[in-house]
Order: sequence, then structure tokens, then C-alpha cells
Amino acid sequence: MVRSLYLLLIYLTIFGIGLSAPFLLTLGYVWVDIFHPENVAWDILPDVPVSFLIGTAAIGSYLVFDRQSPPRVSAITVITVVFVLWVTATTLHAIAPLPAWWKWDWAIKSMLFSVFIPFAIRSRNQIEAFIQVYVISLAANIIPFGLKTIITGGGYGTSLGLISTNSVFGEQDTLATACTLGIPLMLYLIRHTRIIPRGRLPTIGYGGLVLLTIATTIGTQERAALVGLIAAAGGLWLKSSKKLVLAAVFAAIGVAIVASAPAAWWDRMSSISEGAHDGSIAVRLKMWEWTMDLVAEHPNGAGFEAYRKSVLEFPQPLKGEPRFEYGRAFHSSFFEVLGEHGWFGFGLFLSLIGASFLTLRSVARQTRNLPGLAWAHDLAGALEVSLLVVVTCGAFISIGFQPLFYYIFALSHCLREYVRRVLNAQTATAPIESRAYSLAGP
Repeated sequence: MVRSLYLLLIYLTIFGIGLSAPFLLTLGYVWVDIFHPENVAWDILPDVPVSFLIGTAAIGSYLVFDRQSPPRVSAITVITVVFVLWVTATTLHAIAPLPAWWKWDWAIKSMLFSVFIPFAIRSRNQIEAFIQVYVISLAANIIPFGLKTIITGGGYGTSLGLISTNSVFGEQDTLATACTLGIPLMLYLIRHTRIIPRGRLPTIGYGGLVLLTIATTIGTQERAALVGLIAAAGGLWLKSSKKLVLAAVFAAIGVAIVASAPAAWWDRMSSISEGAHDGSIAVRLKMWEWTMDLVAEHPNGAGFEAYRKSVLEFPQPLKGEPRFEYGRAFHSSFFEVLGEHGWFGFGLFLSLIGASFLTLRSVARQTRNLPGLAWAHDLAGALEVSLLVVVTCGAFISIGFQPLFYYIFALSHCLREYVRRVLNAQTATAPIESRAYSLAGP
């Protein structure tokens, strides 16, 4: 009860302070979306629509008190809005209507709020605050899970984090993805944090959180988590200017993992090479085959939660009678979107990912060799690696409508708009003869 009252007090405080500051309510929404107080404050908040209330308050507060420097309409904005309309249309004709509307209810919040975020998050401090809130909210799961993994070795299907329910970060593959995409952001904060002043203690804190994040990811014993870690390591190495040093660090971490990983982890990871002979991989392949048949029958999509109608047949040559499995998940964000929303929805989803990558590459090019925008250059690179991680893990788990994707889409837009305003201001105020110098750097 004390914990529930404490979290309720935090929630109400965010409301009280944020009513006149939309960006604070926006940060509060991120906290709710990542920390999920309703799954922790069991005595008070489970029946309260906490995300809807704070999200509505953030938008309303912006319309009443703010409305300054609205962002330009971008490809990310347009594609997201069209995607929202399309998934609503496919839900009207869903083959599993009741669960489809349930998923639509939470998925649409992530999508629509990602469109609003660039309106409220505009300055460098606000962008950093967004990242800090994400990392700190995630740390509530990382710290207990990571420490317990170091002590016990973790375990597949074992709940060691803050959320014990089989949803959101209670699902270990989703938690592992959220953790792994956070690693580039934590490393970025070590170099560029200014809300928390840089120094030895913050560096140790962020560094320790990175190590606990790796421990958490390994402790889930999810195969997609290992693939995500490899993607993160590869992306960070490509972005680094000190490749030999970073390679040595990664080698040391790899040796530590190899030396400390329990036998159960090795058994799980070794099954990757077994392909269709592994039971869970065989189910994945069958489910993807079923999805292709589904989209052939419903090219415009079968609606959210269409997987509930799946019937997978597994021949049993020795026993004669085939084995059937029903209602298996898509096991892939891409097949999830394809099966639920057809080829057009699938194209919109890929376009969102592509537009975000192109936006971040553009920001990185524009800010290269500009000392005053070095933080923006590094953040663009960190977000690229985070997006790479989500795309890689998302190929094997169904997170196509989780906020993990849409927060990166939104931050890409926020960062681009900030850099555009700064560069336009420099161009407008610099003398004509010095403009080329000021924009290109010394």
C-alpha cells in the first residue's frame, strides 16, 4: 500500500507541475509508458487509465499554454498519420474483432503520441530530458534484473524484474530489446549529459547501468536478445572513431559473458543453429508461412490480433496423426504488421523506419564538424544504432506497435527540427562573408 501511495503521489505531482508546462506532462507520459506504475501500484492504479489521462493532459496543456515553434510537417509525421488511419480501417474489418479493438486502443496511443512529441519536445534540454526519463524509467527493471542475473545467472521465463505480469516488460524478449536499444543512449549521456552535470559519479552511474543492462539482456536468455546485442555492438563499432579500443572493450565483455554464462544460456543460444529442428523456431517458420497464406487471402490486412485465428499443422510421421497448434503469435514485427494490416500497412511501416534512418543520417551530415552541435551529431548516431537494434530484434518478436519504435521515430523528428532551427538562426544572423565559415566549422 505504501508503494502504491508513493507512485500515486509522483503521478499527481507530474500533473500538478505539468499543467502549465506541456513538455513535463510529455515526460510524465514517457515515464508511465515505460515504468508502467499501474503494474507496480497494485492497490490503487490498475483500474485507472493512467496513460490516457496524462497523454490527454499533455496535448491539452500544449494547446492552451504553449503552441510555440511548431515543427514542420515531415515524412515521418505524414506516414504515421496515414498509418493511424489505415490500422483503424483494417480494425473495422478484423477477423478477430473484439481483441482487435483492444489492441487498437493501446497501439493507437503510441502512434498518435509520437506525432505530438515533436510539438512539446523542442530544445536540447527537453530532448535530453526525454532520453533521461526513458533511461531512468527503464532502470527500474534493469537494476533488479541485472543484479539478480549476476547472482543467480538469470533464467528463461523467470521473472526477475519489477513487472511480474506476462505483458510489456514482463515479457523478457520485449524487456531485452528495450534494454539493448538503451545502451547507445546511455553511452551518449556519458559524453553529453548536462541536466545531470558531467563528472566521475554520473559516468560511473551510467557505465554501471550499461553493465547491468548487458547482464539483464543475457539473463533473459532470449535468443533475439543476443542478436540485438551483436547489432548494437556492430553499430557502435561502426560509429566509433576509436575502433581498436572499442573492439578490445567488446572482446573483454564477450570473454566475461562466455566465462560467466550458465549452461542453460548456452543451451538456448546453441539452438539458433538447429534451425527448423528446434521446436520454437519450427513454430516461427510455420507461423510465418501461415501469415503469407493469410495475407494472400486478406491483402489489405486481417486486422489486429489476427494471429488468434491461426491453425498450425505439424505432421507426425511416426504417430500418423498430425499435431495442431492454435493462436500462436506472429513472432516478428514485420509479419505482425503484414498479417494484420496487409501490404499497404507493411509498406507504411517500412517507410517509417526508412524515413527515420534518412532523417538521422541527414542530421549527422549537417552537424559534422560543428562543435556547437557535436551533441546532436552523436545523438543522431546513437539513435541510428538504437533503431538498428529495434529493427533487428523486431524481426523475431512482435513489437511492431510498442512505443520502442515510435519513440525513436519521434526523437528523430525532434532532433531534425532542432538542428534546422539552429542552422537557420545562424544563417540569418551571421554576416554574409562569414556564413560559410560558421556553418562549415573551423
